[in-house]
Amino acid sequence: MDDAIWHGIAGEVVKSMGSKHFHRELIKLLEASIPSEAVWIIRYSGKLPPDVVYTHNVPDAVRTIYDARCSAIDPFCKRWNGQREGGVYALSQLHDESADYLLYTKRFLTAAKMDDELGIFLPETAHNCFAFFLERQNGHFSEEEIERARLLYPALAGFHRVHLGWIFSELAAGDAPEAFGLPDRPTLIRDRAGETVYASASWRTLEKVTPSLLDKVAFAARGGVEELAIGAMILRLEQLGADFPLAPGGSMFVVEHRPHGYGQLPPTDELARLSPREREVMEFTLRGVPTPRIAEKLGISPGTVKNTKIRLYRKASVSTERELVQKYMALLA
Repeated sequence: MDDAIWHGIAGEVVKSMGSKHFHRELIKLLEASIPSEAVWIIRYSGKLPPDVVYTHNVPDAVRTIYDARCSAIDPFCKRWNGQREGGVYALSQLHDESADYLLYTKRFLTAAKMDDELGIFLPETAHNCFAFFLERQNGHFSEEEIERARLLYPALAGFHRVHLGWIFSELAAGDAPEAFGLPDRPTLIRDRAGETVYASASWRTLEKVTPSLLDKVAFAARGGVEELAIGAMILRLEQLGADFPLAPGGSMFVVEHRPHGYGQLPPTDELARLSPREREVMEFTLRGVPTPRIAEKLGISPGTVKNTKIRLYRKASVSTERELVQKYMALLA
């Protein structure tokens, strides 16, 4: 792309800082640098389901399939939840032999009619990030393109940090989070001294109707507890980094409704009926790993592996390992 056009887009990014349009402008820089057929912006928030914020050139049906059937097995979300690090990741770099990965690539990429994805993680806090995605319809992103994204990453991350600083300054002044495209989950932010620097309107409302809320906050803060139940809700504590704009080294408390069924495959899916141990044994079986080797890898006895396979046969209504493999491979097709 012509340098003048690229710098023009960068200028629009700067002008959009502190507004709800910022991320849409920022991803245009990425699109201008690396050819793609479609883009996504998704917010990953720890244990909550991924939240699709924006798409371009993505059919509604594909977005529905992602939300309903693929978000719980998204390998990029798995990477974020496991490592919580910003950076650039190609889908091929996340490849593993798990059933989730196989199911995601078969189900989602086929529905989207795409061959490859390139993801860029821009952290907001230790638990949350915005993830930008470029999708390639034919072929894969080259090493040169991935390296170009890595070279661009410091600029994207820098713009993002300045944007966050502006947002939290405005929040501290009393503006509503919706003005910046943020979800209004009940949120309390305290500085290192324990003083409140921000409480969302929904937090203040919840505080009035939940007498035990501040007691839970105090208990979590004293013991460093990251998660506490409050009826049908969950209070989460996050220690903020030294570079967090509004309260360096402080604490953030967020109340969330318990997600229903998230973290599992859809209830209609055969795979969702498996226990964690059954899933592990099934994944190794699909890869052709023999029983003694499965036992060694899982640290269990060969007899336990055989008993687990018997349970798998019953759940799948089959009588042999060959039939089991055929049935589950059909689910991944």
